[in-house]
Amino acid sequence: MILPMNHEQVSALAPISLEQSYILYGNMTLRAERSLFAADVEEGELLAVGSYLQGMPFHAFSMQLFSAEEDYDVTEMLNYFRQHPALNLAVGQNGVCAVPHDCLRRVMIPGTLSQREMLLMKLVRPEKLLAQGDSRLLASSEAEAAVGLAQQIGMISFRAEEVAEMPHIALFSEQDEPLAMAGFHVYEEAFVEIGNIGTSEKHRQKGLGTQITSDISRLGLKKSPNVYLMVFADNPQAIRVYEKLGYETVSRYAFVEFAL
Repeated sequence: MILPMNHEQVSALAPISLEQSYILYGNMTLRAERSLFAADVEEGELLAVGSYLQGMPFHAFSMQLFSAEEDYDVTEMLNYFRQHPALNLAVGQNGVCAVPHDCLRRVMIPGTLSQREMLLMKLVRPEKLLAQGDSRLLASSEAEAAVGLAQQIGMISFRAEEVAEMPHIALFSEQDEPLAMAGFHVYEEAFVEIGNIGTSEKHRQKGLGTQITSDISRLGLKKSPNVYLMVFADNPQAIRVYEKLGYETVSRYAFVEFAL
């Protein structure tokens, strides 16, 4: 039986750690006002918890299983969200569901189109960060330049609101052209998640990505000792940069694209 729940009810029913189910944990603790939740309960046993995060540039779901070893068909859970009056999940659109790697082999998502592995990495050796570079904080008046660079790079999880809500930094040319930028998806004392990292296409292979990542990591450490980032596993170049700067993989997830 699918039961609608708020984040407090989910937290009481299913204690979830940050690294166990990172996306769902963040929705429950930091993005509750933008998230919808549902739990699948059968004869008093919790089978699964799902969430939908509003305001993303794509239909963003997350799922955590709690049943022991049985396969789990998400159809009924997805039907709940499809029918939710606050959402517009029309047939013909696609969704993306984040699933912890250890649950992936048991999750059955109808209409699956593709799958990519995502790594959650944590800064565990901050002494490996580079010396502070020439990056500077973006002023609110420069938000449009950040949006333009994000569109040029093709950042799939970029939200323009984050530039106003959380610190973002950039490296600029002598002509005041943004060459590289970085910011945060989460900026809390409990933990930060750096993101929106990218370098202008014509300025790559110059070490700017490494420098901007190091600089935003230093800024993150001023807010919290727990600094995380997420990166696709099929981006070995970026992973090497993060490892060089003191990050280690702490858990893995699958981002499954499917037809709604």
